[in-house]
Parts: sequence; C-alpha cells; structure tokens
Amino acid sequence: MKLESNLPKQSPWLYTAPLLNTILLLLVCYLFSSGFVVPSGVKVEHPQSNSRLSGFDRAHIITVPAGADNTLYFDGMRTTTAELRDKLKANREGERRAIIHADKQAPFGRVIEIGNIALDLGYEVAHSTVPPKS
Repeated sequence: MKLESNLPKQSPWLYTAPLLNTILLLLVCYLFSSGFVVPSGVKVEHPQSNSRLSGFDRAHIITVPAGADNTLYFDGMRTTTAELRDKLKANREGERRAIIHADKQAPFGRVIEIGNIALDLGYEVAHSTVPPKS
C-alpha cells in the first residue's frame, strides 16, 4: 500500500534560504575566529630572535612587564607569584603549555623564576620573541 501526500508540492527554492544562511554564518564565524591571537592586554616589548614558536596556539599566557615591582599577569589577569602557582596547579587538566611574554627590560632572574614555576608543575614553556628587522 502506497501512501500519497495531499499537500501541494513545494518549490526547491524554499530549502535553499536556510542552507545559504547556515553557510554564510559558518563562513563569518570562521573568518572572524581564524585571525584572533590572544593578547595579554599588557604592553610588552619583546626581544628579537630567529626562532619560531609552533604548537602553542592554546597555551596559557604569562606576562612579565618591565619594572622593579613584581607585577605579573596570567591570561590577562593581574596575579602574584603564589597565585600563579595555584592557578597553574588548578589548570592541570587543560592545556599544559605556557608562553612567557617578557619585556626585554624585565629582570632576567624574574623571567627565569616564572619559567621554573611552570616547568616544576609539568608545563612546556616557551618565551615569546619577535623576528629581527631586515
């Protein structure tokens, strides 16, 4: 027994509008999200280096600005050294990588101290630099 519909036939154009809306929405989301880099929100002048950083796109960002005070930022939020250790311990299930954005005028011992905290907790650490000017 074959069932027949009593509804009138619909135009195929009826289904193209939602499809085009979905494709346009996906395209806009892709274009806006692909070029975003998570800035730390703190102005830092990076040292120059020929090295390349790869595989750290979802890493935590630790910022060490220049100055004598012990200012420190973790993912854009101001923190102290003790709080940094606690935050890194709390994020153990997430990404286990950290990028240290250190100003070239920041005390070198402070930068190494921050890197050692992350390394002691099992994080991979990379230092952010800029390519040399040609």
